[in-house]
Amino acid sequence: MNRKSAGPIPWNKGRSIGQMRPLSREQVQTIRRLLEAEDNPRDLALFSTAIDTMLRGVDLLALTVADVTDHEGRIRDEFMARQQKTGQGTLVSLTPDTRKALARWIAASRKLPWAPLFTRLRGDPNQAISTWQYRMLVKKWVGYARLDPAIYSSHSLRRTKAAYIYEQTRNVEAVRELLGQSTVSATSAYLNVGMRRALEIAKQLEM
Repeated sequence: MNRKSAGPIPWNKGRSIGQMRPLSREQVQTIRRLLEAEDNPRDLALFSTAIDTMLRGVDLLALTVADVTDHEGRIRDEFMARQQKTGQGTLVSLTPDTRKALARWIAASRKLPWAPLFTRLRGDPNQAISTWQYRMLVKKWVGYARLDPAIYSSHSLRRTKAAYIYEQTRNVEAVRELLGQSTVSATSAYLNVGMRRALEIAKQLEM
C-alpha cells in the first residue's frame, strides 16, 4: 500500500505545550548583556526589536531596512508594521538602545533600504532568516541566561513587554492596541489575566 509522505514531523508532536512564559525585565537585560559580549550585532538587534515591537515572528522577519529608517537613513522611533494574520497595520516603537543596535547592525551588514532587515550570517546575505531559525535563536538566547528552553519560545518575546506593561498599568485595552489584537477578550486570554487576578486574590486570602 502506497502512503503519501506526511512531511516533516512537527517539533511539538507528542508534547504537552502550554502558553510560553514571557521574560522578566532582569532576564531581558541579562540576555542583552550576553549578546553584547558575544559581539553579534544581528542577534542583539533582532532580540531587542522583538522585545520592543511585540510583533509575531512572521511579521518581525518580514521587516525591511526601509521599514525602520527614515529618508536620511536614521532609525525611526516609531513605524507602522503590517500584520500577516490580520492584514492590518500596527504602530510600534523602538527604545534608544534598540535603535542603536539596529543602526550598528545595518551599518555592519551594509544593507540597502529595500533589503530584508534580519538576514542569515552564512549563505545568501540577502535572504531573511526563517521562522524556524528564529525559534532556534530564541532557544539559544534563553539558554545563555540559564533558562529552560522548553518553556520559552519566540512567542515569549512577543509576550514579554506586553506582560510588563499590563503589570504596570492593568490596562488591557492599551496592551490590545500595542499587540494589534482585535478584541480585549483575546488580549485578556493572551495575558492570562484571569489567572493573574485569581493568584492575586489567593495570595491575600488567609483561611
